[in-house]
Amino acid sequence: MRYISILLFICTNVIAQAVYDSNGQYKGYSLTSPSGVTSTHNTQGQSTGSSQIDNGQTTYYSAGGVYQGTNTVLTSPPPVNTTINTPRQAPQAPTIKGW
Repeated sequence: MRYISILLFICTNVIAQAVYDSNGQYKGYSLTSPSGVTSTHNTQGQSTGSSQIDNGQTTYYSAGGVYQGTNTVLTSPPPVNTTINTPRQAPQAPTIKGW
């Protein structure tokens, strides 16, 4: 019995977060499991979809579990900004000092 209660405690380690809109109205909640699956629920508790992040790629699913698409994060930093088409400086005439 002791081992079963420990196992149940480990399996129920889920992170929950409330979801609000820009006006502060409660819109539902999201649950994230230890395996990285996040499921989103509306105010009635019905699932509205889920997502999972794996190696920088987020996969989205509908409430029925149908694949909706992916989003990949860039793994390399963006290139450093360089100036393009900078106007050239006009050549300067030499100056003579002392005249």
